[in-house]
Amino acid sequence: MGLRKEVPVFEEVTTATSTKTSFINYNMYGLPLWAWFAGALIFASGTMTKSFPVSFAGDVLVLIVVGFFFGKVGDTLPIWKDYLGGGSLLAFLGASYLVSTGVISEDVAGGVRTLFDDMGMLDFFIAVIITSSILSINRKFLAKAIGGFIPLVLVGTAVAFIMAIVGGLIVGVNYKDVIMNYALPIMGGGNGAGAIPMSQIWGQVTGKDPKIWYSSAITILTIANIFAIMVGALLNGIGKKVPKWTGNGELIKGQITEKKNGAKEKNTATMEDAGFGLLVAVGFFGLANVIGVGLIPKIGPFSIHPYAYMVVLLIIANALDIIPQRAKDGVKKVNEFMMGKMLFVFLAGVGITYTDFSALVHALSLQTAVICLFTVFGAVIGSWLFAKVVGFYEIEAAIAGGLCHVNRGGSGDLEILGASNRMILMSYAQLATRLGGAIILVLASLFFGLWAK
Repeated sequence: MGLRKEVPVFEEVTTATSTKTSFINYNMYGLPLWAWFAGALIFASGTMTKSFPVSFAGDVLVLIVVGFFFGKVGDTLPIWKDYLGGGSLLAFLGASYLVSTGVISEDVAGGVRTLFDDMGMLDFFIAVIITSSILSINRKFLAKAIGGFIPLVLVGTAVAFIMAIVGGLIVGVNYKDVIMNYALPIMGGGNGAGAIPMSQIWGQVTGKDPKIWYSSAITILTIANIFAIMVGALLNGIGKKVPKWTGNGELIKGQITEKKNGAKEKNTATMEDAGFGLLVAVGFFGLANVIGVGLIPKIGPFSIHPYAYMVVLLIIANALDIIPQRAKDGVKKVNEFMMGKMLFVFLAGVGITYTDFSALVHALSLQTAVICLFTVFGAVIGSWLFAKVVGFYEIEAAIAGGLCHVNRGGSGDLEILGASNRMILMSYAQLATRLGGAIILVLASLFFGLWAK
């Protein structure tokens, strides 16, 4: 697994017989530039003649063309690449912008949305990352990781509420409105598991159409998500300047030294091992849905997302050492492929599916920006300070426990971890998003009942 390797925008390929520079010898993330132009030309031709295939193959082609382009540009621009989200942020914003301007037609965009929403492409991607990240945790660190991380999320949540109220006071919004209309949707666990059920709760309490609250909440949530991505990139840059604050992807202080003095082991998994590992990932995802949707969708007042069950099941499996090593190596190999070559492809799909660029621009105001920023910084500050208590690296704790609780759910986790180059933290990010979001839903019932009537 590991961190995503930074590659120059256009690499020059040389051979033993020739080092002569030519257009045909450049590439983007290993993709020859001429091949990218060929794909872009096919997409443009299909769009102009209204013959572009709205199918799985057509969706993948447009996502490669768009994702690779914006990913490379974002990873190259000075300042932006280090402190404003890099290629990860630009890939999903750029793709969303192309939809809003009509460069990507509504038919093509609809096909991508079907692929990600209805067919669960994002679920597949996240399932592989979760499985790989949990099975890579040293078994003797599991108890410390989970036992310290859940309290860390709770502390980050509390400080985020406090900072949101402070931000509201600065821009003249009273604390009740800040909590109900800003803090709750921002920390609710995303859209499907957060904003939508919260809007239903709001509607039941007030007797009004839930869409009234939801339309504002989802926009505020998206703005906070973008700020969280930028802060994630900023934390990554800070980690490069102050190495003592980061484990470069490891959450627990001391775990790095256990890995053969930091030596990186080569993954020798075969294609058969990769297939085995992939089966483990989708198998646990399926089992988590059997439990989370069919058998135990709630524990008391808490609605539990299948991802949360998946994390718990994988932690148990890792602790009991019941997953064969070749399957662990295999899913890691699959994860390395997706992180190395396909990350921007998925992020472009996230932008097309979950972000309305025009609505986002129109909704951005000073009042919203201030409250969102204060909420995001509150989650970071709370997680950072508590990390010192439980022996976690401050930057990893702030990213996984803080930023991944003030975002847009699974897609937000992907964007933040991509921008901060910390995809290995996905299992912790899902705990913060799903379990933290479940707690926020309970608080939403309480606060709406007190103040929204």
